[in-house]
Amino acid sequence: MEVTYTPGDGVAVGLGARWVLISVDPGPEALDEAWALLQAPRPDHDAVLRAVHGDVPGVGVVMVDLTPGAESSVARGGAQHSTYGGVHTLELRGQAVPGAPERRLVGGVVGAARLTLAPAARPAAGPGPGAPTSAAPAPARPAAAAPVPAPVQAGPGVIDGIPADLLAAASSPAAPPPATRPAAPSGPPAAPPAPPVPQAPQAPPPQVPQAPPVAPAGPPVAPAGPPVEASPFLATPGHLQQGPGETVLAVQCPVGHVTAAYHPRCRVCDAPVPPQEPRRLPRPRLGTLHLPDGERVPLDRGVVIGRQPAPVPGGAEWPHLVRLPADATYVSRSHLTIELDGWLVLATDLGSSGGTTLRAPGRAPQRIRGHEPYVWEAGEVLDLADSFEIVYEVTA
Repeated sequence: MEVTYTPGDGVAVGLGARWVLISVDPGPEALDEAWALLQAPRPDHDAVLRAVHGDVPGVGVVMVDLTPGAESSVARGGAQHSTYGGVHTLELRGQAVPGAPERRLVGGVVGAARLTLAPAARPAAGPGPGAPTSAAPAPARPAAAAPVPAPVQAGPGVIDGIPADLLAAASSPAAPPPATRPAAPSGPPAAPPAPPVPQAPQAPPPQVPQAPPVAPAGPPVAPAGPPVEASPFLATPGHLQQGPGETVLAVQCPVGHVTAAYHPRCRVCDAPVPPQEPRRLPRPRLGTLHLPDGERVPLDRGVVIGRQPAPVPGGAEWPHLVRLPADATYVSRSHLTIELDGWLVLATDLGSSGGTTLRAPGRAPQRIRGHEPYVWEAGEVLDLADSFEIVYEVTA
């Protein structure tokens, strides 16, 4: 996974395929906790959100886990997650600066307004046997980039520059040099920071998020200096808020999969469900949408699909926005919406010009009516404008 970020007033924390972007600095202890949780083999996503968000009204936060087989995402407040051609974008609405440069990142904590996650390019084939090689081997990739008072040369998987506010904080006599967090959970410790370059006196810079260095053993080291205060933020419109997850009446199969109380067999593994008293549990992810380009969209919340998709007014939560290629001219800007109602997956054509066809095994294709919800069953295909097919599959 190749990650780039746009500097901003928000805070990004993560590594690899797991990232969280939040509109305000939650503090070093919360970031330490989120960092440790994200490195677990199977992280508790709810615990990560509680660590950095704490259900504070008006705070924007978006989290994605693109680990194969565990894909999920959550967006709250003025934050959003969109995907196009396999590239995922996490953004804090209204915080990105037009024309701001993008910088590469491996992992850690950084001030950011936008994150872009793209599939890693395949490495070029190495020289064959007997091929000439250079006199000196290429240096190993460093695990972390040491902070310096000026932009550094970009290298594979490292930050290629320092934001201007961090430079000002490092050079000002009123603020100590900011500490850095390691770019990956393992590797040699980062080199000590270089001394700041003397500059003319200037106005004190705004407070910026600081990440404490990770000690080799013992409890986390607290950062020096006064604590960083959270910047003020505006309340976001109601349709951008994501409320608590819906609960459903459910039972569990012998393997532990959560399934509907009215089904005698497990919806995931098809094993018989033993007799038990139904319980009200948080609704699990109902499945995955498979797109023609190989992209997979988790059904953990609603989805809007089109050439320029936008949330449907009045929606209870911010949906996944799946943007189709611009050359798919027969597909409308906002063509189809997918909503979750209890255990049901409801598909609604948003009055598109090209229409939507439902293809079910053993049945003739059916053109669905605009603005009328249809129950979409697993294994069925939705064909948008007879040019873009989407398959719904039940997954754990």
